[in-house]
This record gives sequence, structure tokens and C-alpha cells, in this order.
Amino acid sequence: MSFNLSFRPILLMSIICIWSNAAQAQSIQLLNASQAALLAHAKPDSGKTIVINLWATWCGPCVREMPYFIQADTSLKGENFEFNFISFDPKDHQSKVEKIIAKNVIPGKHFLITDYDMASLLNMVHPKWEGGIPFTLVLTHNSIRYHEGAFENFRQFWQFIHE
Repeated sequence: MSFNLSFRPILLMSIICIWSNAAQAQSIQLLNASQAALLAHAKPDSGKTIVINLWATWCGPCVREMPYFIQADTSLKGENFEFNFISFDPKDHQSKVEKIIAKNVIPGKHFLITDYDMASLLNMVHPKWEGGIPFTLVLTHNSIRYHEGAFENFRQFWQFIHE
């Protein structure tokens, strides 16, 4: 089988564009403690739900529960849910975090917290947060719910985000 050589540049450009768009979709924004706190206290429009997960690649329970977020995002397509992930990985591990996000096709917006004092961050994000990760917040127009620790299964996670 032979290929027409005139199509190779078009094919190459298409692959580059797809790869470039995928890389951009998985980019991580850097946050400091104040910006993370603002994100954790956002008041969504009525009818919208924001799910925020604080995690790290080095946290086994965080990584084990990540498929629940992926499955929920797939199940909620077309609904007014937004997923945000804040990683506690060191700034110099940003490319590692991006690779895990891309490999697992983790939905939503991604952030890396770079400048924080843990004691003050705890109170700024949620006064009942004891500092363990994963830590998940669900923000609606009239409430903020939290869950510290990993979810045991998808059903538990699903019920939490729909309370």
C-alpha cells in the first residue's frame, strides 16, 4: 500500500494540532493559598455544582479514588457540574502531574498549589479540614459540603456529590 506524499504534511499538521490541543487542555494553573481559598469558597450560580478535590500524585488513596471522578464526569455530561482538582505535588513535579492527568483523562480544571502555610491554608479552605488528603468539597448556590479522606466506592462518592 502506498500513500500519496502530498497528504503527509497535512496529516503531520493534524497530528501536531491534536497533540497541542490535548496538551493545552491538560495544563495546570499555579495557585497560592489565597487563590486556593477563593476557589474553595466560590458561590456557583443557582443550579450549578462545583466539586473540588485536593489531592497529590504521591497520595495512594487520592489516586485510587480518581476513577470515581472520571466516571462521574462521564455520567454527568450535559449537567451543570464542574470538577476542579488542586494538587499538593511540589512545583517541580508539575510535568509528572500533567502526565497523570493526561494518561487518565482526568476531567475538569487543574491547579497546583505552590505557596502556602498548611496551618493557615486549613482554616482558609474549610475550618473543619484537619489537613488530610484527599479532601473533597461540593459547592452549590446555598451550601458547602466536605469529605475528608478517600471515598470507599463510586456509590459513596456519587451520593456525596448529589446530597
